[in-house]
Amino acid sequence: MKKAVIVGLVSAALAGCGGSDSSDSNGTGTFSLAFSDAPVDGLEQVCVAFDQISVHHVDGGESSWGTTSFAADQSSPECVAGMKIPSDSNGNPDFMVINLMAYQGNDSLQVLSDELMESGKYTQMRLSVLEDGSYSDGTPYSHVIETDTHSVEGIRVPSGELKLDGFDVVADATQAYTLEFDLRKSMVQNANGYQLKPRGVRLVNNENVAAIDGTVSSSACNDYINNIDDAFVYVYPASTLAHGDLGSEFEPYTSVAVNVNPSTQNGTFDVGYVPFGTYDLALVCNGSEDHPEDGGDLLKIAEPIKQDLALSTTGLTVSF
Repeated sequence: MKKAVIVGLVSAALAGCGGSDSSDSNGTGTFSLAFSDAPVDGLEQVCVAFDQISVHHVDGGESSWGTTSFAADQSSPECVAGMKIPSDSNGNPDFMVINLMAYQGNDSLQVLSDELMESGKYTQMRLSVLEDGSYSDGTPYSHVIETDTHSVEGIRVPSGELKLDGFDVVADATQAYTLEFDLRKSMVQNANGYQLKPRGVRLVNNENVAAIDGTVSSSACNDYINNIDDAFVYVYPASTLAHGDLGSEFEPYTSVAVNVNPSTQNGTFDVGYVPFGTYDLALVCNGSEDHPEDGGDLLKIAEPIKQDLALSTTGLTVSF
């Protein structure tokens, strides 16, 4: 198992509050972090094991949190399946493992709560992911379960670490962020197996995001096929010059599968943690054929595209 390396903590006064350092007189604020997920095709579980979160302050200071700061008792039981997470000599778990597929739409899992941090700009967050090591039955700590075959496959992460967006901490204020895993972009299957990449993993400020939801008529894709079983809603910045596929120059900001009601054949969708702004929404009738590594996939987009829709604090509801 890859072990965490705790980076320089220079303030003993703050170390007990989660491991933050303070090197100037800008003051401190509190920081909370949750994880959420936009789902991926063909997988019923995506279990990610991680043992450290690190951040880098623009002034050069580093802060880190390990499992004693995580909500480690909230590890997803389906990812462990009765097996025991290894622990250190003090009985602390070596890592936390969560099933990202269990926290979709507006659902999220709190990972850090009210951590005291130096105020200012942080240029990077790094998530240390365990791609090596396995439980006693050979199940990798970080793994996926395929929907069709129920096969368990390990997850690889370049350098064992996801390097993510920066963020700000305001003095004498509380700020809550969510790490949104857009797995249709970040989870890739190729000749090397499943890889989790930082592309599509976004850090968003909870004060500046809202949800987009809506309904899809069973006849919305009739120009292509007489059902919406493979329909996805694609969310594009309204300023985009074209409505492209995943991996293209004009790819969507995010996308989500339509949930079809078996009795009515109508559908619903829910996209969480989208930053305020103006968006175009397109109904793609063959969404599962879109692959982020390729680009150039031919999308079957139902007309009309919903254009120039404003997302604000009240959220947005759209019907196709």
